[in-house]
Amino acid sequence: MGKMKDELTFYACDTKVLEEKIMTQDLLMGTELAGELERLGTCLGTIYFDNLYLGDVLKKLEEISGAPFKFLLGMGARRLEPCGPVSYCGRQIPAELGEYVFAIENLQKLMKKAEPTEKEAEILAKWNAFAEKINLDAEPGCLESLKKFIGKFRDRTPELISVYTRC
Repeated sequence: MGKMKDELTFYACDTKVLEEKIMTQDLLMGTELAGELERLGTCLGTIYFDNLYLGDVLKKLEEISGAPFKFLLGMGARRLEPCGPVSYCGRQIPAELGEYVFAIENLQKLMKKAEPTEKEAEILAKWNAFAEKINLDAEPGCLESLKKFIGKFRDRTPELISVYTRC
């Protein structure tokens, strides 16, 4: 199938640089925010999967857990404008990344549970139907990789910016 064009990158950036140089530059010049982050920030790491779309996984995780994974995708209240059609940026609160890690851990525990409650069984059924639809088995360990990747940045300061790119 080849590499899917879908990735999540985290950047560290000084708040003053972000607000005075990057965000204003973007509005004046129409420059893509992600390009300015590449130039003026520090790339901390990127995650992508060869056989499935990361964005689809994050959206489904939000649906079943209620954790705001949309923030990682540069959507919702923390997104940085202008954005799209390729890159979506969002300001992250590193201390809150634990919520995503916790949501993934809960799903992993649920998948191993011998006798889930009725409510848990409903959640599992939704996840399993989704996993089958996108062929999650083609990317073994993707949840664990995602959990570790997000968890790595919980202590970052001052600014943590996520850039979600999908072509």
